[in-house]
Amino acid sequence: MRFLLSTSVATALLAATGVSAETLKLTTLEWPPYVMADASGSSTDAVKSAFEKAGITAEVAVFPWNRAINLAQKDPQWIGVYPEYYSAENDAEKGGDRCLFSASFGVSPVGFVQRKDSDFSWSSHDDLKAHSIGVVRGYSNEAKFDEMVAAGDIKTEEADDDSQNILKVAGGRAAAGVVDKLVFEHLAANDPAVGKVAGDLVFNETLLIEHGLFICFENSDAGRAARDKFNSAL
Repeated sequence: MRFLLSTSVATALLAATGVSAETLKLTTLEWPPYVMADASGSSTDAVKSAFEKAGITAEVAVFPWNRAINLAQKDPQWIGVYPEYYSAENDAEKGGDRCLFSASFGVSPVGFVQRKDSDFSWSSHDDLKAHSIGVVRGYSNEAKFDEMVAAGDIKTEEADDDSQNILKVAGGRAAAGVVDKLVFEHLAANDPAVGKVAGDLVFNETLLIEHGLFICFENSDAGRAARDKFNSAL
């Protein structure tokens, strides 16, 4: 009888407080300041807060980016990956082949970092043809820019990560480098190597694009249900 009463009380408390037993697992990458090495950060805060409003606990884990994508796409225990830029090529609802996109939960201002003494300037994509542009290998930047790079119309200098990309610009290896403005500011303040050269650099005032940030849910009934709950709460 004591066990039955305890169970009844616990059930009543759960109902009264709106606590849900549902937990979903998502993958992410280390991308300060949006996601830190311990998975904290502004993007994680936004994602967890929206799920919490839907009565869902979101558990997140940091992986290298390609693994984060593969786990979210192929391993049923992981329901999605964030933060992603929107891509029609990946959007399973637009003829893509990978995932279901959520509504946007944040923005990423992407543009160019350059040396202060550089003559780099641009107002159209054609202006970029005259320069070697630093990019991070495997990153999506902006649709037209990426198409021109793929076609060989824009020359690029590839880097392994944002820090290396910025350092190549500082060293004159590229006229400018594509980077998120908040990422550049974070690295300038927290990465010792970037901090040493940050005084020589400036973020170009003309943005390449302001991306929305999304969760890319697995293309399944479970993924669609999770996406819809997230969107409703958001």
